[in-house]
Amino acid sequence: MIYIYYNNGRVLQGVVLAFGDRLVRVAVRGYDDTSEFRLINQVWVSEDCEVVRIVFVERFAPAAHAQADSLETLFPQVS
Repeated sequence: MIYIYYNNGRVLQGVVLAFGDRLVRVAVRGYDDTSEFRLINQVWVSEDCEVVRIVFVERFAPAAHAQADSLETLFPQVS
């Protein structure tokens, strides 16, 4: 499960359907269509060109060991 944080305070919950080549496709709770986010210069950008923060949450981990990681750590940084 992931959380998508917008600068205006909106937070969306979703499930990653696919990721690769600096692109993440997400099924967002409450929306019929999927959403895509691109990693540009280590910043996630929505289809509407809004900067967002995407956080991956390990849903089935025990509460004491639950982890939250940024998806950008999955992609190597290009110099």
